[in-house]
Amino acid sequence: MKLFGYEEGSYGRGAPLELAEASILASPEELRAIAKVLADLAVEMEADGFDHVHLTDRLPDWSDGPELIVAKAR
Repeated sequence: MKLFGYEEGSYGRGAPLELAEASILASPEELRAIAKVLADLAVEMEADGFDHVHLTDRLPDWSDGPELIVAKAR
């Protein structure tokens, strides 16, 4: 597993940076929602053709927050 990201305000300028560490600041409800989506994506990822999913596509109420993208390792 690898983590990548952009510094706030720098999205789209250059390639994302590989991160050594990431932190999640969330409520218990938010963390449970993320965990459920990640568990569902693990199942989907086993199928052919899976590329990537934006969590905001699965959790539309979070569209104003940071973007979390899950991609299948190749």
